[in-house]
Amino acid sequence: MIQNIDQFIESLALENEEYFAQQAACDTQYWGGSLSGLAAAEALLPRWFNELRGVEVIGRFIERVPDLTLKVLVGRQVGDEAKHALYCRHRIEQLGGSVTEYRPTPAQMAFGDFLDSLAYPEEFFAAQQFTVETQSIKRNEAALDCFDEVTAEMFRRHINPDEKFHVRLGHLGLRTFARSGPAQRRARAAARGARELHVRLVRSHREVMETRGLLRLAT
Repeated sequence: MIQNIDQFIESLALENEEYFAQQAACDTQYWGGSLSGLAAAEALLPRWFNELRGVEVIGRFIERVPDLTLKVLVGRQVGDEAKHALYCRHRIEQLGGSVTEYRPTPAQMAFGDFLDSLAYPEEFFAAQQFTVETQSIKRNEAALDCFDEVTAEMFRRHINPDEKFHVRLGHLGLRTFARSGPAQRRARAAARGARELHVRLVRSHREVMETRGLLRLAT
């Protein structure tokens, strides 16, 4: 069944919210407790890698976007991801950490591989910008409370405002490409896959922090 585009976007947003609401809080947020010093540096490492991989994965996606205006906007997002990676790396180093020996978790790699596998633009926009970036807004707002003031200010000034643009881009991408029955089915399936893989990614972040004794979970 084909829905009009407003109904489709509303229903997909509801599916996403219902899914994430059913997950444990620790599986839907990158950070918990209070983070500063080396613990903050360690917590930023996976974020640095995710931003850097986003440059590569979203950059490749540009080739699969047939609309020239959307190509330009996706290109802007690639620039945002590169900027975020740069700021995260600088802050990690200021906190006494280093990115040189960081090894991504299998869950991190699986998420990027999934996005790379999406052949249709409505799939990618549904999975990455519409689903994951919407959740990122909530996670990044939580960063303002979890990190030390300097790190929180980095998010407040240089990262969080960009995520709102990325979400709007997801809406625009769906409005452009998810207008047929098959396109809507592909978009739903891609969003579902992204939800599941991203929860695993967040869980892998937390498990690494816990293993190293660096994360004090909020109660």
